[in-house]
Amino acid sequence: MKYILLLRHAKSSWSDPGLDDFDRPLAGRGLKDAPRMGKYLRKAGYKPDYIVSSPAERARQTSLLAVEAMKMDESVIKWDSDLYFESAMKYVKAIRNAPEKAETVMVVGHNPLMEATATALSGGKERTAFRIPTAGLVCLESYADRWDQIAPGTCQVKWMMIPKVLKEIID
Repeated sequence: MKYILLLRHAKSSWSDPGLDDFDRPLAGRGLKDAPRMGKYLRKAGYKPDYIVSSPAERARQTSLLAVEAMKMDESVIKWDSDLYFESAMKYVKAIRNAPEKAETVMVVGHNPLMEATATALSGGKERTAFRIPTAGLVCLESYADRWDQIAPGTCQVKWMMIPKVLKEIID
């Protein structure tokens, strides 16, 4: 069984209108939600073996804060510029390129691509079937033996968690 965790970057700041989109950092809420989601993954037993993340500042911070909360080393993260607003198929390609020894892979990226990736992998066609808020997390599972067998329609949704719900049940 292969598990895919899709984590949308946490809430970003718009306080500096002159800042390039790629360089926008997390807002205060994002700085709280990113580690909250990492802590949830650790406690739920879904720590990823491999993480691939957009290098955009808000995704980078989300990845690092989640990894720290999971009590993992940041060397597990691979930075992939193709995850910065390219296409959902680039997200699928990043998953397909995961090391074979990994059982759980996490992708940290941006909407609308996170929603499109979750929809495509779980067999959706035309319309996006997910609404993933900032720091929202979707867990997909697949019976694929190898990561290169992951393709649209080969996964099913196991669960989804959002910071607002998590805040209500653990804070």
